[in-house]
Amino acid sequence: MDSNTHSASPEDGLAALTAAVDELAVQELDRLTDAVRAERVLVLRRLVDRLEGVWLKELAGVDARGAAGAEDGREVGSTAGWLRRQLRLGPGAASTAVRTARALFRGPLPRTAEALGAGELSAAHAGVLAHGTHDLPDHLTAEAEPVLLEAAQRLDPPRLRRVLGHLRLVADPDGADRRAEERHGRRGVWLTPTWEGMVAIEGLLEAEAGQTVLAALEPLARPADTQDTRSGGQRTADALAELARRALEGGRLPQTGGVRPQLSVVVDLDSLLGGPGGLGGEAGWAEPLAPEACRRLACDGTVTRVLASRDPTTAHDAPALEVEGRLRAAAALLPPVLGGAPCQPLDVGRATRVVTPAQRTALAVRDGGCVFPGCSRPLAWCEGHHLVHWLDGGPTDLANLALLCRAHHRAVHEGGWRLGRDPDGRLTATPPHRRHPAARRHPSAA
Repeated sequence: MDSNTHSASPEDGLAALTAAVDELAVQELDRLTDAVRAERVLVLRRLVDRLEGVWLKELAGVDARGAAGAEDGREVGSTAGWLRRQLRLGPGAASTAVRTARALFRGPLPRTAEALGAGELSAAHAGVLAHGTHDLPDHLTAEAEPVLLEAAQRLDPPRLRRVLGHLRLVADPDGADRRAEERHGRRGVWLTPTWEGMVAIEGLLEAEAGQTVLAALEPLARPADTQDTRSGGQRTADALAELARRALEGGRLPQTGGVRPQLSVVVDLDSLLGGPGGLGGEAGWAEPLAPEACRRLACDGTVTRVLASRDPTTAHDAPALEVEGRLRAAAALLPPVLGGAPCQPLDVGRATRVVTPAQRTALAVRDGGCVFPGCSRPLAWCEGHHLVHWLDGGPTDLANLALLCRAHHRAVHEGGWRLGRDPDGRLTATPPHRRHPAARRHPSAA
């Protein structure tokens, strides 16, 4: 029998329920008043929750009898696995459903089951209570259930979850210590490069660590102004990067190999000069940085010149228009760890700070913050920018320097915007003539 159909009979009530749902689905609603339509939404939601309670009751019965799969004359080892296969539920949803059904109809939460069936409690509330008490001794859960139900009738599910956390500490302090140690052992943050050239972040933080991170990110993740079109997730991502930059710039982190930890980029001269065939920069194990991103970082960083010799037998003199030849020549210039030609440093120049601390102070006094027209981002968000890049012969003096926030600095380099100074000293921003995908938005959203 198809698992999506049911031969309903009048005796089991499903025929009448199916008919009622079919009737509701074709009802003409435009003729109803707004008050009636609003009331219907509330009533239907309560009915859905009551029906969820009935479904959980029947699920508990199937689980208790080991009847999962019986509709096809088969035996399956897992009720949750059966739900995943037959109803296409996700693993988390299937496991939560089975756990909730057991707790309400075969476990220590019978009054919660009654409240759900009577429409006094939502399915989401019942799920919170079932999940939040699943590892407590049954006698403690039974004793705590009246207090938990009172809280559930006052609070939404997220707040109920928080109250449940407090009550668990009171009801089972010894178990709370053990669970805290278990959570402590599960903590971790994992960063993985993706095929799209980004870095995926996944992790679990304990409550204290999570709140600490949120407290540090919150002031950096606020919208910059009314023109800021970044999503909340984008603002949080930018805030995390900004927090790391400030930690590096503050110089208070432990040293690595005797030097302060900093973002280090190895880049070839062609990429810095903006010529064709630039390979971009190596910043570590993630995707290479684009040549223009390297030029942006070079605006206000420390640059060390390294003159190197490569094995001439690996070089290729390829015609300029021959794609295969150009790729082979570029591959030979990659770092040796990526299969490029062996490299022997011949000369290492002194590290040169492009914008000196004194010039930075003068820029802070003169500009005060981002000078991009219409931007009000503060000084702490800004970097020194060469109006004519120093790699193109532009001098590192105040007349050729300006403070830009990181979003607008990126818009000028990667986004194609041009920044210039009028004779009266005011800065003008010219949008790119040919906008590529990275520059289609206003730079305040960069």
